[in-house]
Amino acid sequence: MLFKRGKSFHADAFVCFFQSAEEPEVGFVASKKVGNAVKRNYARRRLREIFRAESRAAPPGRYALVAKKPVTEIDFGAIREQFGRVIKQISRKYTQKV
Repeated sequence: MLFKRGKSFHADAFVCFFQSAEEPEVGFVASKKVGNAVKRNYARRRLREIFRAESRAAPPGRYALVAKKPVTEIDFGAIREQFGRVIKQISRKYTQKV
């Protein structure tokens, strides 16, 4: 449902799907395109840590972070910067202006 009705925001290392909701939910996905089981788990761990560290700036809602193949090869700081940009896009689009 989130993949069909939510909005997608693309970065080099991942795709973030977002849907406004009062109750926060987060999911992390890494398909076999990313690599073997070790690389997929590594990709999910990286995305999970970035979301944990940066989630205070994120608007409430449902998130699905889908890893792309470069997520295991790109520098952690670069992925974190990409996530920050995606969160800013989401905030601009979904934060209500008073």
